[in-house]
Amino acid sequence: MRRQIRLGMLGICPALLLAASLLLHIPEAAAMSPLPFFQQVERVGLLCAVDAEGGPAADIGDDALCGRAAAVLSGLLASGPAVTALAPNDARIADPGTLLLLVHATLRPDDGQGDGKRLLSVAATLQRSGSVGGAPFFMMPPQALALSGTLDESLLEQALRYLLTPLAGALRANP
Repeated sequence: MRRQIRLGMLGICPALLLAASLLLHIPEAAAMSPLPFFQQVERVGLLCAVDAEGGPAADIGDDALCGRAAAVLSGLLASGPAVTALAPNDARIADPGTLLLLVHATLRPDDGQGDGKRLLSVAATLQRSGSVGGAPFFMMPPQALALSGTLDESLLEQALRYLLTPLAGALRANP
């Protein structure tokens, strides 16, 4: 009886090891799963808006933000769909081959003390005309920068890189 149990367990052990190894690779498989929303993207079009308390910010505007975001996403993709900043009412926005990336930045005084410290938050949303599935929720977590003085371009680039890396991964995994 004891011998049968051992043999039975030996037969189960390889199956358990195989199942355990498959479970370890689930996150990798999920990251590479094709999502209809990201399939057949011919271009990524960017629209950007900066909301600065007290009027336009001297160190960042809509066009500057779009230029930086387009450069960062292009660098992350290396090959893949073209990345372009679009103007409002551009006909390419409604094209089913366009993945629309809306980049929002909000610039506010950090503490209201009048010491010049500011907080810049950057977020992005996705839209696509005629897509089979909706955009995934919480794909790109917002980023925030504490600024003392003028905007440091390298910090903005780093925040945009953190913001856009999940999108670049999804576009690479869904040709």
